[in-house]
Amino acid sequence: RIYGIAFSDDESLKAHLKMLEEAKKRDHRKLGNELNLFKFYDEMGAGMPLWLPEGAKLRGKLESLLYSAHRKRGYEPLIGPEILRSDLWMRSGHYQNYGENMYFTKIDNQEYGIKPMNCLSHVKIFDHQIRSYKDLPLKFFEFGTVHRHEKSGVLHGLLRVREFTQDDAHIFCTPEQIEKQVIEVLSFVDKIMHTFGFDYEMEISTKPDKAIGEDEIWEIATESLRSALNNLGKDYGIDEGGGAFYGPKIDIKITDAIGRKWQCGTIQVDFNLPERFNLHYIDENNERKRPVMLHRAILGSFERFTAILTEHFAGEFPLFVAPVKAILVPISENNLDYCKGLQQELLYDDIKTEIFAGNDSLNKRIRNAEKQRVPYVIIVGEEEMTNNSVAIRDRRKKEKYNLSRDEFILKIKEENEVKL
Repeated sequence: RIYGIAFSDDESLKAHLKMLEEAKKRDHRKLGNELNLFKFYDEMGAGMPLWLPEGAKLRGKLESLLYSAHRKRGYEPLIGPEILRSDLWMRSGHYQNYGENMYFTKIDNQEYGIKPMNCLSHVKIFDHQIRSYKDLPLKFFEFGTVHRHEKSGVLHGLLRVREFTQDDAHIFCTPEQIEKQVIEVLSFVDKIMHTFGFDYEMEISTKPDKAIGEDEIWEIATESLRSALNNLGKDYGIDEGGGAFYGPKIDIKITDAIGRKWQCGTIQVDFNLPERFNLHYIDENNERKRPVMLHRAILGSFERFTAILTEHFAGEFPLFVAPVKAILVPISENNLDYCKGLQQELLYDDIKTEIFAGNDSLNKRIRNAEKQRVPYVIIVGEEEMTNNSVAIRDRRKKEKYNLSRDEFILKIKEENEVKL
C-alpha cells in the first residue's frame, strides 16, 4: 500500500511537518526506554510488554486512583479467569464474530479460548444468584488482562499490543435505567479527562454489517445513547456501522498536546448477551425480566493510556502519577543523612523519591536528575541543613526557590493527593 497526504497551502504543510517533528520527540517508545518504563523483547513475543519498576509504579498509581474512584461510585470489584471453555465463547457469539482475533488451546481434549474481553466472567457472576429489581443497577469492575491476536504489522509500542489490561466494567440495569447510567458514566469520563488535562470528543458508533440481535433492539439501544448525550448537551459525531457486533457504543477520543486524537474509552449498550445467557431479575410484580448490560471502559487500557500520557506530557508526568516525585541531591556526603531522613518521611505518604549521591560532580548529578524529568530536583547543602529547608528546582514551572522542609512536605503531599 502507498499512502499520500496533500495540503492546500504552505502553512498547513509547515504545521504538519512541525507536528511530525514534535511527535518524534514525544514518541513513547523512545521516552519509555529513556525513563525505564517498559521494554519489548522479540524472544518473549511481539506485542507483549514488560513493565519495568518505574513503569509499574506509574501504572500502579493509575490503578490505585481508578480503583478508589470505582468504589466511590458503587462498583463492586471482580476477578475472572484468563481462559474459558470455547462453548462459552460460542454461546456469546465471540467465537463466530471475533474468533480470528482470539488464541485457542486444548486442555483434556476440550478447546479453550484465552479471553479477549472480560464480559463473560461478569455475566456468570451476575447469574450465580437470583437478582431483584431492587439490586439494579448492579455495577461490576475488573482490571482484566486480555489477549488479542493483532497482526504484526499494526503492533506499535504500548499503543497496540497483544496483551493488555482494561479498566473494564459492566453495569446490569433495567431498560428504563439505561439513560441515567450512561449519563453517570459520562460524568465519570469527564472527571478523569479533566483531571489529566485532556480535551475529548465523542461519537456514537451504530450497527455494523457483522452483528447479532434484532434491528428493533439495536434501535432502542442506539436511541438511549443519543438521548443521554442530548440531555447532557454534548456534541457528538456518528460513526455509521462502527459498533461492536453485539451493540452500539459511544467512543471517547482524546486530543493530546500536539493535536492528535486517540481512541480510549467506550460505552456499549448490549441487549444480546443477557438474551444469549438467559439472564433475568425479578421485578416488582415477582416476574422474570431481562436486564440490559452496559459494557464500559474509560481509559480503555492501562497500556494505551500510559503511551498517550507519555506522549502528551513528553515524559513530564503530573506529580500525582509520576513514578518518582523528586530527586534529592546532597551537595556533599555531610548532607546525605538529611536527604535520607526526608526521603523516609515522604515514603510514609507513598511519595517515592531517589537520592543522587554518587561520585560524580554536583553539576553532573543535577544534570542527570534533570534528565529523569521528575517534577522536583531538591538540592541540600549546609545552608539547607542549618535552616531546615530545601532548595527546589521546579521542572514543571521552570523555577528555582527555597522552602522550609515542612512547607515542602506539605506542598508535595497536597499535589500528590488527587481524587477522581
